[in-house]
Amino acid sequence: MEGGGGGGGGAIELRRRMAAQCLAFERQIADGRERTKAAASAFSAALLSARSLSNHTISQREKSNQLKDQLRKLEADFAQALSSHGRSETLQTSSAVQGSNKTKYDLTGQSITNAIATNDQLSCLVTDKRASRDEYANVISSQLEAIEALEAKTDAAGKKNLDEAFMWYKKFLGFQVVGGEGVKFVFSKIDIQNPDNEYSFCIKLNKDRYNLLQCTPFLKDSEELVKDLNCSNDLFKFVRIMRERFQAAAINGFLPASSLCPDMSSSITDSSPPALSIDTGRESTTTTSQSHSRSRAKNQDNPTKRGARPSNLLSSTRRSPRVAAADATNRY
Repeated sequence: MEGGGGGGGGAIELRRRMAAQCLAFERQIADGRERTKAAASAFSAALLSARSLSNHTISQREKSNQLKDQLRKLEADFAQALSSHGRSETLQTSSAVQGSNKTKYDLTGQSITNAIATNDQLSCLVTDKRASRDEYANVISSQLEAIEALEAKTDAAGKKNLDEAFMWYKKFLGFQVVGGEGVKFVFSKIDIQNPDNEYSFCIKLNKDRYNLLQCTPFLKDSEELVKDLNCSNDLFKFVRIMRERFQAAAINGFLPASSLCPDMSSSITDSSPPALSIDTGRESTTTTSQSHSRSRAKNQDNPTKRGARPSNLLSSTRRSPRVAAADATNRY
């Protein structure tokens, strides 16, 4: 009894730690995604700025080429003007022409110098933007790797906690789920005098209805319990009640023996597993064990106080018994 109470406290602490770890991992993943989103936005803005600067650089380069062509043309005109003017022209006319051409030449050279300086400045900006782009790409890559590592860590921690929960339920309740044609729920630690005896039942979901294929030992009110299950669709409550019925059967001296439900044969399809043979050796000891079990029942405590009992059972939606059984394992 003390072990059952300690096991209940351990289950509550295990659930609390699992919930806290899940919340912490979800917050870390959300923070990583927000940082990745911000870095991606900054990277996109930097890329657009770099593209704009590149377009401006191209336009400045074209303008510089045009100015160079214009300068070559002016130089050719200047040379032609010098050759066409003879020595007979006056010194004043020659000086005026040379001054005008020189002014044009100086202006064109200044324009070329300015274009070259602008081009160099734009080249530096493009280089800086490319460096920023590479930096943002590295940040995004590191954030993605951190998120993947965190998700892997979360999966590993969840699997570890799930394994611990399975071990706890099996150790303190003797509860386990076996898959097959249907889903078999097996309980031990039902009978205090014989804790290794296994009590079990097997259910199958067929056309959105639960069918009881096997119950060991057979319970008289199992048909009504299955009807209630199909009405309420609360598989966890059904499993809990069946365990209580097994505890009552153990007090009354019923030992587990393989048996199929007598009026559930129509529920078994052609694909169902063959009926299990009854263990006659165990049946032969049933009669003698019943008298001893009845004498023990007088001094037996309330069956609801025996063993650790799960709490906070939730109602389920109609689904496959294998999925519901896996959820039930996490709660029992």
